[in-house]
Amino acid sequence: GILKKDRFEPVEAFAMALRLEQYARSITFACEDDRVKKYLKGETIDLKEGEETGKGWILVGVDGYPLGWAKSDGKRLKNKYHPGWRLV
Repeated sequence: GILKKDRFEPVEAFAMALRLEQYARSITFACEDDRVKKYLKGETIDLKEGEETGKGWILVGVDGYPLGWAKSDGKRLKNKYHPGWRLV
């Protein structure tokens, strides 16, 4: 990860080295879910009722495999997917 202003920000390589169950706050989407494509494009994701994650860093995955990170406010995931890896 990277230290920015006295805080740790995880990077994608760290996400891919983990299993979703190894990180306390994670969410996984089915590959058919439209939100997977939104995540891969770098867009913000609105969570559905019952998917609230709490605030902070969330490990995002698809079908149980990690993709990367998002910052959650509890109801929305602000995408932190690496800009060079995003779909255009």
